[in-house]
Amino acid sequence: MIDVYKIVTSIIIGIIEGITEFLPVSSTGHMIIASHWLGIENNNTNILEMFIQFGSSLAMLYFFREKIIKILKVKINIKNKKTNFLHIFISIVPTIFLGLIFYKQIKLLFNTNNVMYSLIFGGLFLIISEIFKPKQYRTLNLYQINFYEAIIIGLFQIFCLCPGFSRSGATIGAGVLLGIKRSVAIDFSFIISIPLLMGSSFFELINNFKNVNISEYPIFFIGFIISFIVSILCIEKLLKIINKKSLIFFAIYRFIIVGLIYLIN
Repeated sequence: MIDVYKIVTSIIIGIIEGITEFLPVSSTGHMIIASHWLGIENNNTNILEMFIQFGSSLAMLYFFREKIIKILKVKINIKNKKTNFLHIFISIVPTIFLGLIFYKQIKLLFNTNNVMYSLIFGGLFLIISEIFKPKQYRTLNLYQINFYEAIIIGLFQIFCLCPGFSRSGATIGAGVLLGIKRSVAIDFSFIISIPLLMGSSFFELINNFKNVNISEYPIFFIGFIISFIVSILCIEKLLKIINKKSLIFFAIYRFIIVGLIYLIN
């Protein structure tokens, strides 16, 4: 029998992911909050969120395909100053390493209270990034990002292991502080997120495959499709918004969400 409520919640969370994934406000945090308010917090919800995130990451892969192909075509050489596969690799290794080691501990953070605190700290970081960013850009092109910048951005990306902090907020903020042009930091941030999001989705699916009822998979695929479609429709416009709006704007939004969580909970 079709569970209409589960279908509706899957659609709602898919829409939320498709929009918030491309803003420095934490899509994971928003999905956790939405799941809590909708009353669907369980193991199956975690799998649903992984399917939904895979949909948005697939949309990113399509959107950035030309830039990714150009990066992958560059000869892999430490002496090569052009951005290549090694830059992406060293940017995601710290997060993968710590994510695997502290997997169980990280999962304990997936609740509204921790999301609330992470939203606050992530918002403060965005404010710091906007206030203390260099007056002049040092890196003006996606293909000029050096290994030092890639490593620093990769280290800041570790904060994405705390749901609510925002992976894109951490990496874009770090890039801006390093003197990378905002649009370039945005592109690099989302390009390095693709292998992380896809990898974590597969990892979660494999880990929880035996615990999921096969009847739930149609619900998961609905969320996946909705997330992919919404992401495809919104990604370009949302990236332009991040590029034009002050990071403080998103920090204020995060504080407002924290206030709502506090009042509703």
